[in-house]
Amino acid sequence: MKTYWLAPLLLLPLLAHAADDAKKETHRSTKLGVCSKEAHAKGLKGDERKKFISGCIASSKQAKAAATVPATP
Repeated sequence: MKTYWLAPLLLLPLLAHAADDAKKETHRSTKLGVCSKEAHAKGLKGDERKKFISGCIASSKQAKAAATVPATP
């Protein structure tokens, strides 16, 4: 009888981790969509488009990292 309540407790950390992964993927796909629209608006194609989108996503990561670093007094 005790094992019935134990199973959900063991699965809880796995579910929380899966939710974090889904949130990260959603942010990446959202940023990819924004960068793709910018590349389309600029009329970029082929290697130029790939390079632009890579740089766009990388700059987003750098901006996010800079925003999370606390300022030193």
